[in-house]
Amino acid sequence: MPLFSIIIPVYNVQNYLAACIKSVAEQEGPRDWECLLVDDGSTDLCPQMCDAFAREIPGVRVIHRQNGGLAAARNTGLKAAAGEWILFLDSDDAMAPGLLAALRRELADHPGYDWYVGKHLEWLPDGTLKEHEGLRLLPGPFDSSDYAERLHALYAAGHWSVWKYCLRRAWLVENNLHFWPDVRWAEDWPFDLLLLTQCQRLYFLDVVFTHYRVGRQGSLLTDARNLPKRFKGLAAAQRHLAALAAAGHVDAATYAVMCDAAADVFWPQARTAAIPDAAIRRRCLKYIRQLRPLYSHGVEVNTRRDWRIFRTMMRLFGPRFTLWLAAHAKKG
Repeated sequence: MPLFSIIIPVYNVQNYLAACIKSVAEQEGPRDWECLLVDDGSTDLCPQMCDAFAREIPGVRVIHRQNGGLAAARNTGLKAAAGEWILFLDSDDAMAPGLLAALRRELADHPGYDWYVGKHLEWLPDGTLKEHEGLRLLPGPFDSSDYAERLHALYAAGHWSVWKYCLRRAWLVENNLHFWPDVRWAEDWPFDLLLLTQCQRLYFLDVVFTHYRVGRQGSLLTDARNLPKRFKGLAAAQRHLAALAAAGHVDAATYAVMCDAAADVFWPQARTAAIPDAAIRRRCLKYIRQLRPLYSHGVEVNTRRDWRIFRTMMRLFGPRFTLWLAAHAKKG
């Protein structure tokens, strides 16, 4: 059984994939890892590239599947994984040099945890690396029976990014923890919320896991045409969270914290949807209306007066008029 299973979903990233795989293959130390390339129905050269890497690099395996999105691809990797520990890496990013060596040492020095959280560096278009501003990781153990405290500690250090987690695979299997496949944007944050329902003890590591590529053109985070997909994914996640509460799997206090976390993802996207392109705004409205239960939630939305005004308008006048008015205000 390998010590680490590194799960890399792959979709149409032929210009970045080689650098990603190279960052794994050149990790120092024993070959005690497997690298699962989950080709999610790529239509570029990625399928052939994945097959070539698997032929040439020991420990690399390929799974080809029909396109189903990042969450479904990660679930496919989880099902196939054999390692004791799970690591996630996105195919346009890179594993930090020396990560596996650091994890071997840290896991041995600080045993007994199911979830270890590390750091990342932003990989800028000019090739430079820098720390993410606003995040503060306090190395060491964190233990709390309060769900809100656990979420605050996690988000202060990381803010929904599974590619800087080291997760015990047996714990994931025992608790049936997986990604919701119909959440096809920002899949990480609802997965975080699920993990926190089953984990009171976290260990924070002063270790860089990932070099995160910033500003890749055409990604879901940079292309305004993908706005409807973002709201569709948010609406799907909110339905799952509401179902957990309705079934009694989380109590009212925990569900309220979850809604605040969901709203902190929603509000920046809602403001982004105030764009001049009326066709894109109309495509967003269907899902924004489904997210009305979040209109009264959110923590970050309270930090600025203009954001609070936007939320008040959404609650009083609805999203169609509010987005139209905000879009025209931007043009002015």
